[in-house]
Amino acid sequence: MLRGFALLGILVLNIESFSGPASMHDIPVGVAKPAFVGWHATLDVCILSVKWLFFEGKMLTLFAILYGAGIVLLTQRFESKGQAGRAADIFHRRNMWLLLFGLLHGTLIWSGDVLSQYALVALLVMFPLRHVAAKRLIVAGVAIGIIGGTFGLTQVTHLADVLAANRLRHDAVAALAAHRSPTPAQAAALAADAAARAAEPTEIRRAVEAGRRPYFESIAPRTTQYLDLVVQLFRTGFILQIVGSMMLGMGLFKSGFLTGASSKSTYVKTALAGYAITAPVVLIGVTMAHAKDFAVPAVMVWMVAPYVLQIFAGALANIALLLLLSRSGWIEAARGALANVGRTAFSSYILTSLVCQCLFAWGPWKLYGDIEYYQQLYFVVAIWVANLIASALWLRYFHYGPLEWVWRSLAYWQRQPLRRDLLRPHDFG
Repeated sequence: MLRGFALLGILVLNIESFSGPASMHDIPVGVAKPAFVGWHATLDVCILSVKWLFFEGKMLTLFAILYGAGIVLLTQRFESKGQAGRAADIFHRRNMWLLLFGLLHGTLIWSGDVLSQYALVALLVMFPLRHVAAKRLIVAGVAIGIIGGTFGLTQVTHLADVLAANRLRHDAVAALAAHRSPTPAQAAALAADAAARAAEPTEIRRAVEAGRRPYFESIAPRTTQYLDLVVQLFRTGFILQIVGSMMLGMGLFKSGFLTGASSKSTYVKTALAGYAITAPVVLIGVTMAHAKDFAVPAVMVWMVAPYVLQIFAGALANIALLLLLSRSGWIEAARGALANVGRTAFSSYILTSLVCQCLFAWGPWKLYGDIEYYQQLYFVVAIWVANLIASALWLRYFHYGPLEWVWRSLAYWQRQPLRRDLLRPHDFG
């Protein structure tokens, strides 16, 4: 259920990369049809606020948490039978195949792939940690994820340089207002900002044209973009956000939190504490950035700087709330539907990328850069419905999603039964 929720929720953010260029992910300050303009300006801001409150960063963090939990589940299953060697063999083969799938996805379909990142972190870091106590994994995971992730994000976004340049521009404007000559550094910062603003329309047009390239022409630039992203994640240290998330997931699974075994009060307290951190950080951040027309320096200070803290808090709050609702029986129908999507999450993830790329870039419609910010949700809801229906129909006849079956067969190095009527009890080992 949690995996299905994460799979559907991540499209709320990914749709922005699929549908048009942006100078920053999720903040539409450089799209072809600017948000926050016209009759839908208030609607755009409301959508942005909801995205950041419940989805932005939290879905990727949830995916990584669940991947970490899956590591413990997989290895415990075999080690409890005295098959530690087989556990290690399947673990490493499973992640090496996922790394290959991620490379193919990132280079041939969409440069925003996360599968390769999870596989690399698992192969490099996670296996020796599977026997660490739950509490230590949770504490270390949160610390590494928030501290390391925040440091890495400041490097990725060049936060210090952006704020320093903004200070120089501010001082230059103040000097001119006081009829004083700006310093050379201040004048240079002011000129660079003016040049960037003048070049923005041309840059947007070029980005849109690039996003609409025919498929085969898009492979080389997409490969470069994808590989640059992976290298940047490791070079800057932002990959620590994923490392911490996976460690947290391992600890939460071992503690029983992810399986619904914790007390009701634990889930209530976690949800309340998580949203108590996330809500003011996000809502104040959006309000302050909006007051500055989402200028990059304002976004950096109010939304980027506290980003990792609020996504960890929000992800834990989302998990706790979903598990509370599930235990109460209030979302029984939704739970089953989400579980279907979760059981076919790998297939749905890749299929969603293909569908979106065909809709926005490769197909005859060429919608890339041509829809309003709020209109992105039309495509999100349509793809959600398609995922929910397709996963339910597929699992009537098959035990695994198609790519799940391929991945499982390769990991176990043995063809797995696929059709439901061919399953035998010993096939579930």
